[in-house]
Amino acid sequence: MEQFFSALQPTVENAVRLAMEKIRREIGQEHIYSAALVTDSDCITLFLAVNTEEALAKRDEQGRTPERLAELRKYWPKELVDQVADGSFSLNRYLPDEWAYSDGSGSELNLVSQQLYSQEETLSDADNDTYDEVHQRFQELLLETAARTFEKLRAEGVFGQEVVCFVSMSDDERTPEIEDASVRRLNTPEQYVQFQSWVKSFNG
Repeated sequence: MEQFFSALQPTVENAVRLAMEKIRREIGQEHIYSAALVTDSDCITLFLAVNTEEALAKRDEQGRTPERLAELRKYWPKELVDQVADGSFSLNRYLPDEWAYSDGSGSELNLVSQQLYSQEETLSDADNDTYDEVHQRFQELLLETAARTFEKLRAEGVFGQEVVCFVSMSDDERTPEIEDASVRRLNTPEQYVQFQSWVKSFNG
């Protein structure tokens, strides 16, 4: 399994390079502030999500309707919703599912996902005693591959130092831990504190 991910690493790196070339053409002069490599709870898909300050501001403005703010007050403290209303806090800043840009359909990362799915299927041959252990190792290796991809491409300048990079997992109880560990690993201490401050406010 280690050999599979070792061989996959440069493929993922190149897929993200190509995705960023596409995204930079789309955003024009907008300013990227964050990027995330996102997988699912089984680690058989992988996509790149990117957001810009300009896209975030537009998304937040669309969410500041009276109806939306009234809905938010059912779930978040009044103080936080007031900050959302006056534009001083964004509920979407570090939520990849709410971001404006991604690698899209037909990308090289889609092909990576196909490889992950095929490889994961072969793990079903493991006996019952080792099945959970093997699947856990598979998922750990994918998350490590994603983190190393960011490290490599940041060093190349594909992602500037101002961009907060992290690894995420959709709809899973492990997501906060995965994001926290990757933000700490991949960014400056100041960026980590900034991210943690947002998470604390977001969680009320």
